[in-house]
Amino acid sequence: MSQLRVLLGVGIYSRADAARLLRLTPQRLGRWVRGYTYWLKSSGSPRRTRQPPVVRTDLPTIDGTVALSFLELMELRVVRAFVEKGVPLQRVRVAARKIAELFKTEHPFAHRRVYTDRDQIFVALSDAGVEPALLQVSGRRASSQLIAGGVFDRYVEEIDFEEESALVERWFPLGRAAPIVLDPHIAFGAPVVAGTRIRTDVLALYASGNTVPVVARAFDLEPARIQAAVDFEIRLAQAA
Repeated sequence: MSQLRVLLGVGIYSRADAARLLRLTPQRLGRWVRGYTYWLKSSGSPRRTRQPPVVRTDLPTIDGTVALSFLELMELRVVRAFVEKGVPLQRVRVAARKIAELFKTEHPFAHRRVYTDRDQIFVALSDAGVEPALLQVSGRRASSQLIAGGVFDRYVEEIDFEEESALVERWFPLGRAAPIVLDPHIAFGAPVVAGTRIRTDVLALYASGNTVPVVARAFDLEPARIQAAVDFEIRLAQAA
């Protein structure tokens, strides 16, 4: 029971579920959270080399199965965005380590202060001002380079942040116009219809054998919200 209390409000995702939500392959996600080994060929004999995880997991591994928390899911979302913008993965690792040290946090990429210019990664030293000063945290000069903010992409359009900790509090995976949200304090972080505790997979299951208006009446929700849940689950299934 004590462990259950610890997990409440944390969110729990299997590697497969996290991969579907982030539209990643489970293999790629696994490499990012477990690290990987490879053979390095040099002038001498090839040697086996290990790359560490990009995002470190807090939840216990059970029978070799990786479980991810909500904050780790959000970190992986940012890592994916960095990689898609062309930031090398080793640069992302360096940035994660430096942000963790600077802000004494175990979840450096679940933080609202992270920016990129499609080449380097930066972190704001405070949330004050419209254009905060940024510190480069990727590369060898990470301790000294200050940049004026305001020209870098921020990954916050779909995110609410907790005011005191500045960590991600909830995620709207289809944007704020869609009534789907992930909140670690609701249904262990499973996707739900915004403003309710009703899981989207439950609504999709009911809708598979009934019309949307029938399900809407049963759950006292607008048909458009039922349809949004069904469409979201179809999207997840296509990503599997």
